[in-house]
Amino acid sequence: MKLRAELTVLLPREQARRLAAIAAFLVAQIERAEPHAPEAKAALAAIRNWGDCGRLTGRDFSDLVYSDDERGTLRRLSGAIGKPSEDGWNALTTATMYVAWLVYQETGEPMPSDINEVGEDSLDLLDEQLAKLG
Repeated sequence: MKLRAELTVLLPREQARRLAAIAAFLVAQIERAEPHAPEAKAALAAIRNWGDCGRLTGRDFSDLVYSDDERGTLRRLSGAIGKPSEDGWNALTTATMYVAWLVYQETGEPMPSDINEVGEDSLDLLDEQLAKLG
C-alpha cells in the first residue's frame, strides 16, 4: 500500500507516530555513514514528541529543517550530496517537512512559503525516497 493511502486516513498525530517509525529507520541509515548526526536525532525526537501529543510549534519543526544558525536536516543534506547518507537525509527532510506542515495546520500559525508548498503529495515523494533506500 502506498504511504499516502496508509497515512492520510489517520489523524495528524497518528500520522506523525507512523512517520516516527520511518524516521527511526532513516536515522539508523544516516548514522551508518555519519555516526555524529544530532540533527537527525533531533528531527526524530520532535516527530515522536509531537505524535505523542507534545506541544511543539510549526516554527520548532521549521528550525529542524533549516534554522538561522545554519543547522538542520536541509543543511546536512546539502553536505551529504554524493555521499552514502544523502538518500537518508533527503527522506528525513521530507518526513520532517511533512510533519511541520501538519503542525502548522493544527496550530494555525502563519506557514512559511516552503512549508506551505508541502502537502499530501509529499508522502508520494517520501515513498519514492524510501524505495531508493530499500
